[in-house]
Amino acid sequence: MRKMFIFAMVFGVIAGISAAAKAQSAERISPRLQDALASKAAGETVAAWVFFTDKGPQAAALLSEAEARLTPKALQRRLRNRGAGNLVDRHDLPVNAQYVQEVASRAARIRHKSRWLNAVSAEIEKSEIAKLAQLPFVKKIDLVRSARRPMPEVHPLSPSLHKGGDPGIHSLNYGPSLAQNQQINVVALHDLGYNGSGVMVAMLDAGFNNLQHEALANLNILHTWDFVNGDSNVEDEPGQMGSGNHGTLTFSALAGFKEGELIGPAYGADFILAKTENTDYERHIEEDHWVAGAEWADSLGADIISSSLGYRDFDPGEFSYTWQDMNGDIAISTIGADIAASRGILVVNSAGNEWEPIPPVQNTLIAPCDGDSVMAVGAVTESGNRASFSSMGPSADGRIKPDVMARGVSTACASPYSPTGYSTANGTSLSCPLAAGAAALVLQVNPSASNMQILQALRNTANNAGAPNNQYGWGIINAYNAAFAVTGMAGGEISLPDRIELFPAYPNPFNPSTTIRYRVPQNGTATLTAFNLLGQQVATLAEGPRAAGEHQVVWNAQGLPSGVYYLVLSAARQRQVQKVVLLK
Repeated sequence: MRKMFIFAMVFGVIAGISAAAKAQSAERISPRLQDALASKAAGETVAAWVFFTDKGPQAAALLSEAEARLTPKALQRRLRNRGAGNLVDRHDLPVNAQYVQEVASRAARIRHKSRWLNAVSAEIEKSEIAKLAQLPFVKKIDLVRSARRPMPEVHPLSPSLHKGGDPGIHSLNYGPSLAQNQQINVVALHDLGYNGSGVMVAMLDAGFNNLQHEALANLNILHTWDFVNGDSNVEDEPGQMGSGNHGTLTFSALAGFKEGELIGPAYGADFILAKTENTDYERHIEEDHWVAGAEWADSLGADIISSSLGYRDFDPGEFSYTWQDMNGDIAISTIGADIAASRGILVVNSAGNEWEPIPPVQNTLIAPCDGDSVMAVGAVTESGNRASFSSMGPSADGRIKPDVMARGVSTACASPYSPTGYSTANGTSLSCPLAAGAAALVLQVNPSASNMQILQALRNTANNAGAPNNQYGWGIINAYNAAFAVTGMAGGEISLPDRIELFPAYPNPFNPSTTIRYRVPQNGTATLTAFNLLGQQVATLAEGPRAAGEHQVVWNAQGLPSGVYYLVLSAARQRQVQKVVLLK
């Protein structure tokens, strides 16, 4: 009898422990994944995230190895944004290989490993989910969220739009793309010689067809990778579903270059192209590809991510995000975007094309634009009005979104179908790359600026900065003003160079006035004069004592004939010369 009692007691304890373990493992399976599993038949797979508790016992020792693996470009970006003593952290450590192997032995396929999220995404049979949840190193298992969206309408470029501008007025002939560049004051920076050179931009999109297009063929594409199919070809391939035309539109809006037809803001930048969507627009797009693409961009040293993608589904019954989830902390892509920003990357994302919210819905944002470190870009028309489809905030936690605006209606871009054709398209998919390209120019002008300084400069110099709201954000960006506002935002003492500096005049060519900025390294006498081609002095623009720092003068050449003139700055026993053109 005593033995039976002891056996019953031991059995009860074991049963209790087993029940507690099962309850604990059930808590590790998210409610949305549980809902998704309920609709799956036995033997069916589900795409799920498996999050781990830690990165293994040797994690601390691996930090120095992570720092040593930084590419020169990534190191440069992190030094600029994080400082020498804080280059890497736990997000840079690899996922523990033993944990991954355990999951792989129970999964149909590992899709991606994420060092940022300390997780893997995998295709897992329904019956294996509960078993995985019982593993001691598994923290949580969640659904890989998805969304559905249509391909933007693409229209052939109307002949009436081929009005461009007089190539004698600006340094480049923009053709039909002039208005979208002028609206965000990019042309002014192009006239000064800025084109994004030295800046690396990562494009995360749904494939990039027609890279042989005349406006794309000469761009500096450093790397490509298809995160959906696992190869380096980001164009359509036989046997793959859908079409990779969306990336052609966005890439060309940001960087296309063909004078008289299309010029993007950052045509001189370096590019890496990531295909992060299944390009069949009738199927769901899944955000684990986006996170994988962002981590890849970080490892290669990207300065800016331009992402015209988003994750949210408005169809009833879909296991995706709701407006309440747009709080900057829930969506996986948003968490990934904020981690990217913490690595020093400026993440620029479309706000979405989901129109105005209808109560009780309070926003129509798409992840990851809800991130607090993400620059969400809405769309305006040529006249500067908000496009009716452009998504609106606030974020679910009350922050103003979108951040800024750019042209997203009838935006000129390269045709995905012809090597010499051009199109127009609508959507925040097009306003996003315009803003990202403008950000690349601001970084080129200010190569020591942090990503957050650039974001703040673009906000603070936009045309609605005095009264930002959830329809228009801080307003239409002004790339030129932002570029020269960054220095004043740096805080503390501004270090002065030990040489004089004569900045490019703007506008140039000009009629009849142009603004000239110059800097002197120390208190003393400075002289700024203008000469014609014959060497005759025609104007004294500044003369006398000047304090160390930056100064500005406006030259009105109303009484002078058209032609080439030379500006000469003399100070601190130094001399600089600059050419300007008066064009009446």
